[in-house]
Amino acid sequence: MIPAREVARAINYHRSDALVVSTSAALRDWHQVSQRRDLDIDLTDCMDRAPAVGLGLSLAQPNRRILVLDCDATLRTDLASLATIGEASPGNLVHFVLEDAGHTSTDGVPIRGLAQVDFEGMARSAGYSHTCRFDNLEEFLIGLEDIMRRPGPVLVAVKVLPDPEPLPFPDRRMAEGWAEVRRALSPDA
Repeated sequence: MIPAREVARAINYHRSDALVVSTSAALRDWHQVSQRRDLDIDLTDCMDRAPAVGLGLSLAQPNRRILVLDCDATLRTDLASLATIGEASPGNLVHFVLEDAGHTSTDGVPIRGLAQVDFEGMARSAGYSHTCRFDNLEEFLIGLEDIMRRPGPVLVAVKVLPDPEPLPFPDRRMAEGWAEVRRALSPDA
């Protein structure tokens, strides 16, 4: 398993000018390490919609890489999003699914059957162009550069171990984050 904060740091290192949609436990780590908060979409009020928001952004911004930082517990509530993304086949979308070994997003309570869900296999059968899985930090760091260059949609399942003390969510409200991103994407910026 990989410390969740290390996953966030590695993604941040490779993000360049990508828009990043993050939610749930992934958002707690992401907002601590992101160096481009003006390009971050924080989903705090609609956590299970990260894939849909990422898809919309990837279609609206076809020349920009879109990264979705999702969690296994939230993705499980909207598995149909995998089929929708696969059908749309956005070449600029990378969908990270953080498989939380500590069940942080559910306060330590395991979700029945979640351990048997094969997000990688589901995404592959739904039409994602590439899928992969990591549970070792060194392999993740080596593979990430290649992943960020691949045409999408790409699904990356990562087995993570969250920090024992959950970090707070960002203070920024969703509307404030969206406004920052609109300003950053504005031709006048």
